[in-house]
Amino acid sequence: MDQNKTPFLDALKKYVEENNATFDVPAHHMGHADNDFKDYVGQMTYTVDVNAPRGLDNLNHPSGVLLEAENLMADCYHADEAFFLINGTSSGILAMIMASVKAHEKIIIPRNCHKSAINALIISGAIPVFVMPEFDNNLEIANQPTLENYKKAILENPDAKAIFVINPTYFGATLDLVELTKFAHEHNMIVLADEAHGSHFAFSKELPISAMDAGCDLSAASFHKTSGSLTQSSVLLRKGNRVSHYDVFKSLMVINTTSPSTLLLASLDAARKYMAVDGERKQEEIIELAEYTRNEINKIPGFKARGEEYFKENHAYGYDLTKVVIELESVSVNGFDVYRILKDKYNVQMELAEQYVVLAIFGIGSTKRDSDMLIRGLKGISRLYYISKRNYPKYHYNISFPETSMRPRVAYQAPQKKVKLEDAIGLISKESIMAYPPGIPLIIPGEVFNEAIIQRINHYKETGATVLMDYDDGTVSTVDYDQYLVNRGTYEDDRYE
Repeated sequence: MDQNKTPFLDALKKYVEENNATFDVPAHHMGHADNDFKDYVGQMTYTVDVNAPRGLDNLNHPSGVLLEAENLMADCYHADEAFFLINGTSSGILAMIMASVKAHEKIIIPRNCHKSAINALIISGAIPVFVMPEFDNNLEIANQPTLENYKKAILENPDAKAIFVINPTYFGATLDLVELTKFAHEHNMIVLADEAHGSHFAFSKELPISAMDAGCDLSAASFHKTSGSLTQSSVLLRKGNRVSHYDVFKSLMVINTTSPSTLLLASLDAARKYMAVDGERKQEEIIELAEYTRNEINKIPGFKARGEEYFKENHAYGYDLTKVVIELESVSVNGFDVYRILKDKYNVQMELAEQYVVLAIFGIGSTKRDSDMLIRGLKGISRLYYISKRNYPKYHYNISFPETSMRPRVAYQAPQKKVKLEDAIGLISKESIMAYPPGIPLIIPGEVFNEAIIQRINHYKETGATVLMDYDDGTVSTVDYDQYLVNRGTYEDDRYE
């Protein structure tokens, strides 16, 4: 297909140039209303913010220019079908799990998955079979589960309907996706891929393989995160016949808004053209810039930039070269402090922080000026906080995940008992609790609070990280198990099933 085309963007331009009288929503009617935001972002942002006029197709039933734009997206990913998403990859993960597994059916899934996968378990009622990731005890981060552990889970759960993989992890680690997909298919399982941080893989031979090229059945890829479209715009990709168009379409009809943003849709169309035409060249530049940055950081006392070699030594099959993971080696501040100092003093915004790590994501808009500002900031922190013989208190918490007692949907629907966090040991959680970013839950509905999890939650709070919980008053939502037992089976079907 001609990847130079932008059918949806062209149709939007045509509509704007017609100077139509508008009597549909939104109420600002192509910017004929004033407010402070419009004064800041400009008239054109509002002019192109239209709903679903004639000629611009319909996201929930595309048949014209939007379908053509989606077909172009599918073509450049070597997929059979693409669905534009305007509620992020989270909506794609919800849709593909809903399309693949139903209540009481098993799905094999890494425990360090994003919260959207847990939400999909709640909605679908599926039974998770968790595969534990490998832990980097030096950086204290979770990487991929091993291929062997995935295969073991598949063999031990032959009735599982699907497996879920992350390509790559937040920190850039990948697994042997070709081999895993082949093995799963041989055992009649659907393969679903979370490519929230891997949408750019399809556009560079220097990066790990994309899910579609590896043979996965469905993939949700955050085009906005690593391929240049506007925030919240993403794409769901389908390949093969293990999951039908109808099943995906049906799931998206539950999730999608009926008033999608034309800005987001047009940004997907334009960003796809750029990546298809110039993405490989641009990715080469960004990979070189990331490598330059690593080399310069490794000259700074107190910091160590980790890359492909390090991650492969720590059980990764491949690595995303556009990620720069910066380890704190000999400074008297932690990663959360470095994150704050870089922003507050040096105007450098990092992606996230952990106790001994800060993460930089290099994208197609990254510049050498950005890299040099980061390098300058780290040099300044080194001058103030470097200690040549700094001994870090490693393993400051148990980084294993808690045991599972209930299916996520059962716990989510069960009666609630609100308790203080410190009194929750031994109780079943009704909520997902996570530090954000990255949004990987520390505990999910159906898992049991233990002392290590409580310590970890308190640790994140003490560092100033954003901790997402149901309540902000020091309490947590747990299952009232006594009431749960009383109310079970009060209807013809189990009330909580």
